Amino acid sequence: MNTHSKSLLGLMLGLSVLSVPAQAESIKDKVDNLQISGFVDSSWSSTNAVAGATSTGFGLDAVELDVEYTEDNVGMRFDLNGAPSAGGNVTQDGLLEQGYVFVNFPAGEDAVTFKFGKFNAPIGWELLDAPDMYQFSHSLVFNNGLPVNLTGASLSAAFGMVDGVIYYADKVDTNGVTTTGVHSAGSRIGLTPLEGVNVGFSYLNTNNPGTVATRTLDVDFTYDAIENLVIGAEYNQITDYTPNVNAGGYFATIHYDFTDMFGATYRYGNFDFDTNLAGKATQNTFALTSAVGGGLGALFEYSTITDTSGTLVTAGFTQKTYAFEMTYSF
Repeated sequence: MNTHSKSLLGLMLGLSVLSVPAQAESIKDKVDNLQISGFVDSSWSSTNAVAGATSTGFGLDAVELDVEYTEDNVGMRFDLNGAPSAGGNVTQDGLLEQGYVFVNFPAGEDAVTFKFGKFNAPIGWELLDAPDMYQFSHSLVFNNGLPVNLTGASLSAAFGMVDGVIYYADKVDTNGVTTTGVHSAGSRIGLTPLEGVNVGFSYLNTNNPGTVATRTLDVDFTYDAIENLVIGAEYNQITDYTPNVNAGGYFATIHYDFTDMFGATYRYGNFDFDTNLAGKATQNTFALTSAVGGGLGALFEYSTITDTSGTLVTAGFTQKTYAFEMTYSF
């Protein structure tokens, strides 16, 4: 090999060595900007029926994988979510709980966030996913008075003791059913006057073309200023729940962790499907919770629903549910 060839080879090797750290650093930056989380939720439950029959069995309630990537002030997030126990055909809307891009605009020491896509509805006290809950079941207000996910755009910000969000959507998920062409505009203002105390005021106007617009007023309250104690409450009022029929309800939840491993929850609530008529659904829920270790949690729940209006269950009958649930999140 002549001198010229040796020099050329040395130059090429030098450039290749210099390029490796840059490439490795680029990959490291992308990994550092990536957040991956998720959970698996399984349960056993038993619910009685009017005629004496009991529905009992195991279920794979949810499997979820959440991916979020942020670079500078922009990013995206998607939540892949399957609910095998719900049965039926898997749809794209059902598979994607969330999927949106976002931009953070600096505003002093805080930021204003713009989301565009499908996102969890920013209304109400209870959250959708099992790892974020203190019991197995959701409240009557959550199941009957609120949307779950919205497809549209939102703008949110937090400044000191005040946080807020405004949003618009034309696709609404409620109880696993996606409705297209339903125009929903809403907002929530949260106030934190004291550390550990938050009050949220939400308003939602939902208009399905050709029908009367539904207007929802919702107030949520959180108190967690005392260590190991969480108190949550919500009041929900709906005008034209169905045309010319008003509805609404409320609930209160108290959860206390006796140790790092064991806790207990009690929730009381009701929902009135027609405020002009007698009768409403009432729910009592007791749960014992356990942090087994790592990301594994377990709980046992006993819940009753008595509906004197006859909307959810036969009037005068009390539906009882026993459930054991285990959830692993990471």
